[in-house]
Amino acid sequence: MRPRFLALAGPLRGSVYLLADGQEVSLCPEAGITFAAESASSAGASCLVRGVAGEYTLTASANTTLAHVNGAAATNRGLRHGDVVRVGGAEWLFLTEKMPAGSHLAWSETLCQDCGACQAVCPTGSLRLRRPAETRHELLGNSAAMQRVNEFISRVAPTDSTVLILGESGTGKELAARAIHRNSRRAEQPFVAINCAALPPSLAESELFGHEKGAFTGALAQKKGKLEVAAGGTVFLDEIGELDLGSQSKLLRVLQERELERVGATRPIPVEFRLIAATNQNLEQALGAGRFRQDLYYRLNVVSVRMPALRERREDIPLLAACFMARYSVKCGRRSLALSNQARECLVTHDWPGNVRELENAIERAVVLGSSELVLPEDLPESILERAPPDQALCSRYHGAVAEAKRQVILQALEQAGGSYKDAAGLLGIHPNNLHRLISKLGLRPALKKARP
Repeated sequence: MRPRFLALAGPLRGSVYLLADGQEVSLCPEAGITFAAESASSAGASCLVRGVAGEYTLTASANTTLAHVNGAAATNRGLRHGDVVRVGGAEWLFLTEKMPAGSHLAWSETLCQDCGACQAVCPTGSLRLRRPAETRHELLGNSAAMQRVNEFISRVAPTDSTVLILGESGTGKELAARAIHRNSRRAEQPFVAINCAALPPSLAESELFGHEKGAFTGALAQKKGKLEVAAGGTVFLDEIGELDLGSQSKLLRVLQERELERVGATRPIPVEFRLIAATNQNLEQALGAGRFRQDLYYRLNVVSVRMPALRERREDIPLLAACFMARYSVKCGRRSLALSNQARECLVTHDWPGNVRELENAIERAVVLGSSELVLPEDLPESILERAPPDQALCSRYHGAVAEAKRQVILQALEQAGGSYKDAAGLLGIHPNNLHRLISKLGLRPALKKARP
């Protein structure tokens, strides 16, 4: 198998470039050209990859954005099968062997005509690469947990089965639902997302099923419900556990009879759609508490998948962070940033109660507030730094020293203020609420209690 690069992130994500022995290619994401054959003279080239006698070496140029191989800074090193190369906001997987059958990175080499399925062209122009059974989605991650999710999507997408997606908030449940729709026969039809948590019981029936003119006060015109709008496509009911019992009963009838009645209507309307539901709740507990209908639960739970929490796939954090850095660097008009080793350690060891959404917000903050070409620990939110395990370390030495300095400053201010939190906050130049928050996060309350007379 010829060596190749597969773009995991960056302007040409998903494309493949075949390498020839003796060839020299440049990686230059800032120019929007992921691969170029003009070697070091290419404008904006960040690093070079050379192949000699089957051995490939990566060399960073003098004016390069920092390059990383498998998360470690690299200036000159050999490449092996499975290495991940990152330059700026772009990331590539270096392959010299075939991936296992069924892998979402398995590519087939086929001589074919010019067609929309082709993903890239080799330097000779005669060989094109395509993925006949490619699963298109925006879910990033190479961990075993995400590979299981990808496999699930590839299996259920071609069917019309109802899908229940479980998982904590921020794990990407809607992205998974959109991936199922995008890879189904309904891909060209509507995808209608409904946030059940945002539907007040008084409006839920009208929003879901629609209403006729004059059905109630304020119904000045006929309105189609979202289930009717989605005809032929996919309905995504997010946070289904928040739907009130009355709406649950009417939704169950729609799913069973495949017809609905608008509020104020006298005749049912046939509807046909695929249903995907998601929740961060334990629906079995909700059944026991009487907050969710048992018959609807069994109707929804045909096939289900649990989206893994970010703390369960920590190996994906650097890839996700690189993707978010590239995205927000473009939005903020900055050059692509890279993670410092210390910041990477902090991100990987954090528990991420807000999951991918929290990570994205943390990276956006770092891009906006950072002043160097590297994301440094001090660019990250305090919640990440202060929760870092004490035995990790820059997350040990650095953050431990910063936290200790904060403790000493706060204790001295309280001592000068005679124990008055308001006066101590004034001395520190912060709001009293911020002082209370810092005292809690720094674990100072036991020490302050002991110091009281």
